Amino acid sequence: MEVTMADHSFDRVYADFKGKVWSLIARYVRSQADREDLFQEVFLNIHRALSRFRGESSLETWIYRVAVNTSLNFIKKQKRYKLITDALSAFRPIESEVPVEPDLDLKPLEKLNPQQRTILLLAEVEEKKLEEIAQIMNLPLGTVKSNLHRAKEILRKELGENGKI
Repeated sequence: MEVTMADHSFDRVYADFKGKVWSLIARYVRSQADREDLFQEVFLNIHRALSRFRGESSLETWIYRVAVNTSLNFIKKQKRYKLITDALSAFRPIESEVPVEPDLDLKPLEKLNPQQRTILLLAEVEEKKLEEIAQIMNLPLGTVKSNLHRAKEILRKELGENGKI
């Protein structure tokens, strides 16, 4: 989908990329509520920054970068919130809540740091080229390659030698 500078109205960008953004963020967060919050946050960031898009990369690459960075920040915020609530829970009465067992299919991915997970998902699921991933994530190509290699190594170990990674 080739979009020219004249096509950069927010309404047009939203219409053209909402499906791709939703697919991307769905790989970062599990719950529907978190996906909706993250989706809204991504497009709010796109709206705020769209006037500063310089066209040094394709609009799609730029939007992926905004979505990935927003997703990583969202995950970091969730982790910080969990740390704080866990620390504060020592001062509260214990609630009798049954913990929800995480989705076992995603458990091996949880062993990866957010950067490794993002690179792996972009390379293997989104089928992006390594050069494009480097652009999206604003990282050197060598860093992308080493993170992808390390992510696959970790998953092989987690999935056993029969893991198809």
